[in-house]
Amino acid sequence: MNKTRLNFIVDVFIFLGFVGQAISGFVLWLVLPKGGGFRGGQGVEIVRTFIFDRHTWLNLHDWLAVVLVVGVLIHLILHWKWIVCVTKRMVKDLSRGWTIQKNPEACEVA
Repeated sequence: MNKTRLNFIVDVFIFLGFVGQAISGFVLWLVLPKGGGFRGGQGVEIVRTFIFDRHTWLNLHDWLAVVLVVGVLIHLILHWKWIVCVTKRMVKDLSRGWTIQKNPEACEVA
């Protein structure tokens, strides 16, 4: 598998994790909010569901967070040489007063 294809797969993995995280977060926040119940908790609680119950949405939300963290860590590992190169160049540029570099592609990683 070439590096471009691997980067694409990792980025799609991160994107799908983000979309799932956003959807589950909005469901938990707006559709199945915590607390409440009948008369502010002074009676029989009404159990609400939206496709799944609140507990399942919380588990899904938590696992999608793990997916995102793993995806971002893999992304950082794949781009580590580029991150180091750009950081060194920025520190060098900062010490020179932010002069324009003659070779802007110096940090591209093939």
